[in-house]
Amino acid sequence: SDAHFAFDSANVRDDDQRILGQLATCFTSGPLKGREMRLIGHTDPRGEPEYNMLLGGRRADNVKEFIVKKGMTDAKVATSSRGEMDATGTDDSSYQSDRRVDVMLGE
Repeated sequence: SDAHFAFDSANVRDDDQRILGQLATCFTSGPLKGREMRLIGHTDPRGEPEYNMLLGGRRADNVKEFIVKKGMTDAKVATSSRGEMDATGTDDSSYQSDRRVDVMLGE
């Protein structure tokens, strides 16, 4: 599951905390114990590309911080940003899916 964000925000939403906690458990004591996690931050297309790259990075970093507080090893979580590069939204309602952090299994 991905974490989603409000416009121009990098704060982890209350709605996403439960699933992110479950992910941390899966990676610390569940079937993915010992595996690495990759977090990739995204933004909607509004704003300057440089700003959006930074915002995507802050989103990924904040999700990492949350997951590490839940017991995941810091060294097992990598973050990056794609900014607006993968954005597909065209209006306010579809921009929501662009404002996210993808959670992927590390290599």
